[in-house]
Amino acid sequence: YLSSVYNERSYGFALDVRKTLLPYLYGSIGYHFEDVDAFNVASDATPELRAEIGPETKSTVSASLVYDTRDNPFLTRRGERISYTWYVTGFPTGGTEHFYGFDVEASKYWHLPLDMIVLVNAEVAGVDALDQQDNRLIKIYDRLFLGGSNNLRGFEYRDVGPRDRNGEPLGGQSMARSTVELTFPIVEKARGALFYDNGFVNVNPWDYNFNDFSADVGFGIRLDLPIGPLRIDYGIPIQSPKHLGGGKINFNVGYQF
Repeated sequence: YLSSVYNERSYGFALDVRKTLLPYLYGSIGYHFEDVDAFNVASDATPELRAEIGPETKSTVSASLVYDTRDNPFLTRRGERISYTWYVTGFPTGGTEHFYGFDVEASKYWHLPLDMIVLVNAEVAGVDALDQQDNRLIKIYDRLFLGGSNNLRGFEYRDVGPRDRNGEPLGGQSMARSTVELTFPIVEKARGALFYDNGFVNVNPWDYNFNDFSADVGFGIRLDLPIGPLRIDYGIPIQSPKHLGGGKINFNVGYQF
């Protein structure tokens, strides 16, 4: 689910090669090709949104470095994971879109008495057009969004950030967010969680001001099921540049980070 006023369809392929460089450090390079388009656009969609959607092809080369000392990738009690990814779409591999971007994410875990675990996670990302003489924003498919079960859990999916006059999310080109979470055992194969999320999405590239800062608090449960870890969270917005709504329930498979 991406939007209530249009459907989005994409297809393509990705190839990645990974190589260990040092203990706990590995690098990867990849190639990703994607054809994406929007259809079934609602008749009342704003001209602002209609100008952002349409067919495009993306030919992307990426490179990453990851430092990972976590003791367990599923239920981490101690360690850290730091990743840096850089990518360029278009030059020199073709496609209709030409932009570049980066993503830096870091997580740190502390194991406390009574099997409590504290997690601090932060992420900064940005995208920008390769042609600096082109003043238009990159297309909506390639922009950054926040809101939902994987970041700001007190808000609807993609609900944090710029919107058109009808309230439809448009995304932005600069993003930063962070999370602090405490989990604790309840019974075997079940853990409780308390969390605080915050972040912002800004329209322009390289714009990391806090004018549209949003935040939430909440609680949840982590269940270790045969199909994998299941997360159930209830987030409550406590700060937003727009009117604050009620709390949100989120379901997801896998631990948070």
